[in-house]
Amino acid sequence: MKLTLLLVLLLSWSLLDAKALFGVDKITSYLTQDNPYVYEAIGQEYIYKEKEKYYLGDFDAKLLAKYDKKDYPASDGEYFNASLEKPLENGMEFSMGYRKAQGTQEYNNIKTSSEGEAIVAVKIPVFSVLNDMSQRKLNLNLATLDNVKFNYKSKDNLRLLYFKILTTYNKLLYSKSILNLENELLFRAKKRKVIIQKRVKAGTEPDISLLEVEQQIINRTQRIISQSNDFSTLLVDFVKYLNISKEAFEELYELPSMNEIEENVLNVDSAIDVALENRPDLKTFDYEIKKINLNQRQTNTLKYPKLNVSLYGAHDFKYENGFKIALDMDFPIERRKYEAKYVENEKSVKNIQNDKEKNIMNIKANVTNFLNSLHNLSSNMASAKDEIVLVEKLEEAENKKYSLGLSNLFMVNQREIYTLEIKKKLLKYKLDYLLLEQEVKTEIGETFEIMGTKQYD
Repeated sequence: MKLTLLLVLLLSWSLLDAKALFGVDKITSYLTQDNPYVYEAIGQEYIYKEKEKYYLGDFDAKLLAKYDKKDYPASDGEYFNASLEKPLENGMEFSMGYRKAQGTQEYNNIKTSSEGEAIVAVKIPVFSVLNDMSQRKLNLNLATLDNVKFNYKSKDNLRLLYFKILTTYNKLLYSKSILNLENELLFRAKKRKVIIQKRVKAGTEPDISLLEVEQQIINRTQRIISQSNDFSTLLVDFVKYLNISKEAFEELYELPSMNEIEENVLNVDSAIDVALENRPDLKTFDYEIKKINLNQRQTNTLKYPKLNVSLYGAHDFKYENGFKIALDMDFPIERRKYEAKYVENEKSVKNIQNDKEKNIMNIKANVTNFLNSLHNLSSNMASAKDEIVLVEKLEEAENKKYSLGLSNLFMVNQREIYTLEIKKKLLKYKLDYLLLEQEVKTEIGETFEIMGTKQYD
């Protein structure tokens, strides 16, 4: 009974002390908006959301009030005006209000009864209305497009950030696997030392064998120290992206070993199709073109006169109704601003289309090259596995020869080191495969989603 209880306690303690394996699936749980690297990638998006709200403010209704009172030697007067104004997207402006003007007025010859009058007015920029475009509408639409564009820009930044993080993660797993191999090599030397000590003591092996194995242990310990430093450097570089300390990570998690590589099944054509569909940076080109097209609509109004028609209706609370019509026109004869801006917009669209085409060609070339390289690495990994089987057999044979006195520690050490190098070569092929595979995924637009980000179609 006591033994069972002790086993249960030991098992419970080991479970409490166990560390979770930090697989690639856990990375995204740390990539939140509180993470400085993530916020750096998406921060501009929040700025442009507020810019859109700012330009929406151009269509806010406004309450205006004005009061004047004068008492000059040759004239006197009192003027009061309160009105509500509302601008529209097409440039029209509506207003309604109340005013009272008494005495001699020096401006606009305005004079009302003592009860004042109600005013209703509309200002119509004729050609802006006909083209359904005004500076206010242009500013708002450009800000809206920038908002959407920077949403895609944020996704593209996250795509590149994710690539950096996974690249560092795979290098970290590779470094850990190399460290495990070095530790295994040191363990063998220490185990062999125990055997040699017994043989030297029994007189069946010369003292120099003990010196040789001691030298092997020192050499392999040095290799571990060097590899441990490389591993620690990569770990610090990796955990910075998670926004936690190295100590906190080591307390919570244990890194897995590099697993067998799963062969990539994408073919070139399908991968390119996915890239052209998913890449957020390609979508930003489209929004830049939309912005220029909007500017072109506004530019088109420059070929017409700036013609404003204003209509005022007045109802005096004592006298009869009245009205006022005003016409204001401004027309540049040479129209150089229009002609230059029109051509500038056309050239800008062409430049953006050219940049997009270059990006598409680069994507196609990169995807093709990466997938071809993955195929070649698959072949190299297969041959390296076969080579490992051979060198392990040779190492085993050398150990048998040594145990029979037909070999020496130098040859055993050489066989073990060579086996280690071949295993390292296979791990390097695996690392290169994982990095290239991630290059492909990044090229085709793989990223991750963050809580709270707005999605656009």
